[in-house]
Amino acid sequence: MKKYKAVSSTFVIFAGVIFILIALSISTVIKNLSKTENSRRFKNIYSTYQTALLRTEKRLGGATGCYFSDDPSIAHDFSLCDDFYTEFMSNFKIKKYCEKDALQNGCIPQYKEYTTNTKCTGFFSYMMNKVDDVFVMEDDSILIVYKNADHQRRPIFAIDINGMGEPNRAGEDLFSLLIVRGSRGEYYFSGNIHYCLPVNKDGVKHVAEMYEL
Repeated sequence: MKKYKAVSSTFVIFAGVIFILIALSISTVIKNLSKTENSRRFKNIYSTYQTALLRTEKRLGGATGCYFSDDPSIAHDFSLCDDFYTEFMSNFKIKKYCEKDALQNGCIPQYKEYTTNTKCTGFFSYMMNKVDDVFVMEDDSILIVYKNADHQRRPIFAIDINGMGEPNRAGEDLFSLLIVRGSRGEYYFSGNIHYCLPVNKDGVKHVAEMYEL
């Protein structure tokens, strides 16, 4: 009887270790699949936004009046951001629009973390949930226009690639796109896709990383 109990205890321990290893393996597989799916979604949305940016630039005659400059000799320009976003958003099919109170009105989920950087007030919890313009796209992805403390739009917006779905966390399904004007007058999105968002150490911070997944 004692021998039987000893064998049974060993089996239980062995089975428990196997179960844990299987659970960890499944968790890893699911996590990798989620990253792959998020990469696919991001690349599709990013490509669409790049096309929309080029179309908007062309329609506005190359002078958008809403950009950060990468040329020290050329100042940033925020003077026509309202006009820019009106034209930019005309490229998309919008399912729902929240001019304010986006969280209350169901345009955005509650995010796990919000920035506390005082240089990034537009992505404070209050601003994202109560003040920023939010557009819900036909594919359920979300675009959140950054506004400063005076509620003026800026050439930066956040995109939630899977809408109301989890994980609702910066660097995983929430990213920021910064509109930049190059020294030759070209417009593009910065490679930094975590600007003003609180990305943890495992989150994606640069667009190139999305194409490596």
